[in-house]
Amino acid sequence: MKESQTDKYYWVNRASDHHIRRMLTLAPADSLKGDLMGAATPQYMMYRTEVLTSADGNRRYEFLIEYDIYNPSQGIYFGCKSITLPGYDHQEEITKAMEDWRMALPHVLQRLNNVFVDKDFTYRFKDTDNDNDNTFWPFWITLYEDEDPREIGVRALTVIAGVYRQLIEGTLPDLPQSSVAEEKQIKVRTAFTEDAYLRLSDTVKRAIKRHASAETIDTLPEQGWNLLLTFLDNAEKAGIIHRDECYERGWRFDSRYSDVDFKCMIQTLFTRLSTTLGIANLRIPWNDLITLFLRSDGTAYKIQVKTLQPKAATKRRWNALLHDLYKTK
Repeated sequence: MKESQTDKYYWVNRASDHHIRRMLTLAPADSLKGDLMGAATPQYMMYRTEVLTSADGNRRYEFLIEYDIYNPSQGIYFGCKSITLPGYDHQEEITKAMEDWRMALPHVLQRLNNVFVDKDFTYRFKDTDNDNDNTFWPFWITLYEDEDPREIGVRALTVIAGVYRQLIEGTLPDLPQSSVAEEKQIKVRTAFTEDAYLRLSDTVKRAIKRHASAETIDTLPEQGWNLLLTFLDNAEKAGIIHRDECYERGWRFDSRYSDVDFKCMIQTLFTRLSTTLGIANLRIPWNDLITLFLRSDGTAYKIQVKTLQPKAATKRRWNALLHDLYKTK
């Protein structure tokens, strides 16, 4: 029977479905059944990567990816779960688990930031808000929606467990203060913005500067950039491209033209720029160009567009179209 929106768990189940499917990329459902010390915990889906016993033998450290199917807003998370073994005081073991985490943290942070070049884990370690059932998470990390559970979750847990293993074995190396990982300065790279426009300008000018002589090194880059701007202005007037007012900076290719036409237009433009400036083989900055040009339907070009091979007739057509467009006003 199909669930009704008035059912108690309709919206929970609806929101949970996406996370369940992501968890199922790790293993079949039967292998993800949650448990605590052998007792079933059906509310949770769990994927353990490693289990270690603390140096004093009082705690079990589980490194796992976990999901609470009745709490979809919390999402999928991963980290280290400390389980107090029978016969030991849970509050005392929490204190010890936190001390282990305090010693492991700088090593974990340094290694994760080294492994994941484009990520910064400085602020991703979250504190737990409960210590129920003889379990305690010294920290946990939310798996972002754009992060693959295996590529990010499992790989990160392998790194974290490696630090804990060395801590337990007494082989964790000293970490001089000077080598402690600093917060990464990761600049967000945007497309169809003023920043993207300035980035293209810088890239083009630097590429031209590499070919300039001592006499032209101060003038040639600016001349080349102005030629490109003149082309864009003239191409707009000719209806080849249209300014997209939905963004800070961006142009849509006219609907008459295909991806192959876009490749041919850019290739022809930079060939003509090279000839006009008297330099050979000016590099085409495809990575920056595709952050400013859209297809007519508003979708962004992918870097693969540079691999397309225009036919001779298409090349001749664009040579004719661009004959006047790249010239100065």
